[in-house]
Amino acid sequence: MKHHEQARNKSIEHIKLTALGLFSTQGFAQTSIRKIAKEAGISLGLLYNYFPSKEALLQAIFQQGLADIQASFVLEKVQNPKKRFANYVRQTFQMIQEKRAFWRLLHSIRMQSSIMTLLQTETELTQSFIIQQLSELLTDLEIPDTPSKALLLFATIDGISNHYLLDENYPIMEVGELLIQQYISKP
Repeated sequence: MKHHEQARNKSIEHIKLTALGLFSTQGFAQTSIRKIAKEAGISLGLLYNYFPSKEALLQAIFQQGLADIQASFVLEKVQNPKKRFANYVRQTFQMIQEKRAFWRLLHSIRMQSSIMTLLQTETELTQSFIIQQLSELLTDLEIPDTPSKALLLFATIDGISNHYLLDENYPIMEVGELLIQQYISKP
C-alpha cells in the first residue's frame, strides 16, 4: 500500500510540474488539459482521476507554493529575535535555491492576468499572511513603523528572489546575509 501511495504522489508531482511548465511557456488559457496529459505521458482519464479540472490543477500548484511559504515561517523556537529573523531569511532563500525550477515557473505564471483573476483570493490571502508574519518579526526586532517596513521587507525579499530566478549566478545567499545585517545590526 505504501508503494502505491508513493507512486501516486510521484505522479501528482510530475503532473503539477508538467502543467506548471506548460502554463508558464504557453499561458494558462492556451494550455489544454489534454496537452498536459500528453506532455506528462499519461492518459487523460488518469489526469482527471487526480485533478477534476485545469483550474483545480492550478490551485494545487499554488497550494504547494503556499505550503513552502508557510514552512519558511515555521522557525525553531529561537527566543532571540535577531536569530529568528536571520533564520527566516536564510530558510526562504534556501527554499528558493532548492526548488528553483518550481519557483521560477510559478513567478512567471503569476504575471498572467487570467491566473491572477482566477487566484485573486488565494494571492491576497498569501500576501496578507506574509505581511503579518514579517510585521511580527520586525516588531520582535523592535523596529518602529512596522506595517510599511514589513511591505518594504516583503518587496526586498521578492526582488532578491526574482533576481536569482532570472540569473542562477545571482549570489542570493550573500545578498541575503547583507539583508540580515541591515536589520539585525540596528542599534
